[in-house]
Amino acid sequence: MKTYRKWLKALFIGICAVGILWFCMPALHGGFAEGSIFGVAVCALGMATAIKYKGMADRGGWRKWLARTVAVLYGLGLCWAGYLTALIISYQAAPPPPGRNVIVLGAQVYSAERMGVSLGNRVERAYEYLEENPQAKCIVTGGQGDNEPCAESLTARNALISRGIEPGRIFAEDRSRNTRENLEYAMETARANGIGTEVVVVSQSFHLYRAVRLAQSAGFTASGLAAETDPIIYPSYYGRELLSLTKWYIEELIFNLG
Repeated sequence: MKTYRKWLKALFIGICAVGILWFCMPALHGGFAEGSIFGVAVCALGMATAIKYKGMADRGGWRKWLARTVAVLYGLGLCWAGYLTALIISYQAAPPPPGRNVIVLGAQVYSAERMGVSLGNRVERAYEYLEENPQAKCIVTGGQGDNEPCAESLTARNALISRGIEPGRIFAEDRSRNTRENLEYAMETARANGIGTEVVVVSQSFHLYRAVRLAQSAGFTASGLAAETDPIIYPSYYGRELLSLTKWYIEELIFNLG
C-alpha cells in the first residue's frame, strides 16, 4: 500500500510539473497572461500540497487540519475545473446546424484592415459558413477598445467584404465591450433589421460554451461555430476561460438568489 501511495504521489507531482510547462507555453508567443498565471499557480499548489501533506499531517494539531483542508479544497477545485472542461469540450465538438445566421464575436484589431489572430480566425470561419449557406446573414460585433484605433466590428466587416461577401448580408454593432454586450447588442441589431434569431456564434473553441449560453440569455436560439485556436496560446485562454466561467456562475447564483 505504501509503495502504491508513493507511485500515486509521484504521478500526481509529475502531472503538475507537466501542467506548469503547458501553461508556460504561451510565453513563446508573448501570451503569458492571467490564464497562464492561474494555471501555473494551480499546478504549483498541487505539487506543494502533495509534497508537504504527509509531513504536516504527521505533526498533528492545526497543521494536520490545515493540510487536510487544503487537500479537500484542492480536490473540489479540480472536480469543478473538470466539470467546466467537459462543458467546454461538449460545445466545441457539436457540429453547427446549416442555414442559420451568423454572429462573429469581437476581438483585438490594429486598424480598419488589420486584426489579431483570434478575430482573423473567427472571420475566416464565418466566411466559410456564409459561403456554404448563401441565404445566411451575418452580424459582426465589437466596439472600439482603449488600445484600438477603430471598432472591431468595422475591421471584421471590411475583411468579410474583401473576401467576397455581399455588404448587404453584413450588419454591425459597434458599442459592445465584452462578450455579454456583443450578444445583447447583436440582438438589438437583429430586431432592428428583421434578422432571424436562429444563429451560430463564431468564436474559439474554448469560448463557445459561455458564448452560446450568453447568446441564449440574450434571446437567440444559438449554436457554436468553432474557429481555429493557436495551440501555443491555448493554455492561457483555457485558464482564463475557467476563471471567467467561475465568475459567471457566481454572478448567476447571486442574481438568482436576489
